[in-house]
Amino acid sequence: MLGKFFECEADKNNKYYRVIHTIKEYSDGRRFPMNEIVVSDKKINFNATVQSEMGGFCISTYEYIFRWLIRGDTLCEVKIPEDCKIYKTISKNGIYIAEKMILSNPKKIDDDFATELYFNSNLVEESYFQAMTACAICGYISTALKVCEEQVNKENVNIAIAELESFCKRRKGENDINHFLAIKSVNILYNKLKQIQNNK
Repeated sequence: MLGKFFECEADKNNKYYRVIHTIKEYSDGRRFPMNEIVVSDKKINFNATVQSEMGGFCISTYEYIFRWLIRGDTLCEVKIPEDCKIYKTISKNGIYIAEKMILSNPKKIDDDFATELYFNSNLVEESYFQAMTACAICGYISTALKVCEEQVNKENVNIAIAELESFCKRRKGENDINHFLAIKSVNILYNKLKQIQNNK
C-alpha cells in the first residue's frame, strides 16, 4: 500500500535532478558528497498524513526542477542505486521520493541558467508564480521578470500577487529573505506585478 501521497513506483533509470546547497545540506552542516550513495535521515513513510512526513529525498525531472531553485545554488544529476526504489508522488509538479541517491555533475545556478531551466519547464500556473518569486529571492531577477512577462496577465495577476505574498511570508520564517539583495529583488518583482494590476 503506497499511501495517499504516492502514485506508483517509478523507473529508476529515468533522468532525475536535485537542487542542493553547496554550503550545507543538513542542519548540522554536513554536505552531500558527489558520486557516492547518500542515505536519507528519514525512511519513506507511506502512512504519512501530511507531505512533510513523507521522508526520503525529494527529487524531480528536468521539466519540473525550475520550481526547486529556492532549495540551493547547484543543480545535480541524480542516479538511484540498484538496491533502492523510487516513487512518483501525486503532485502535479513532478515530485519523486527515494531513500538513497547518487549525485553527480554539479552545475552552479546563475541567472542565465535559471532562465534556461524556465524555458525547459512545464509547471502549473501557481507553481510558476512561486518559482518566479523564488528566483527573485535567489537574486535571479532577470529570470523572475521574464516569468512575470510571459506568465502573468491582467486575468491572473491577483493570484500571482497572492502567491508572492504567501511564498515570501513562509520564506521569511525560514530566513531566506533577510538579506538586502533578496529584499531588493522581491520589491522589483512586486512593483512589476502591481503595475500589471493597476493597468487593468
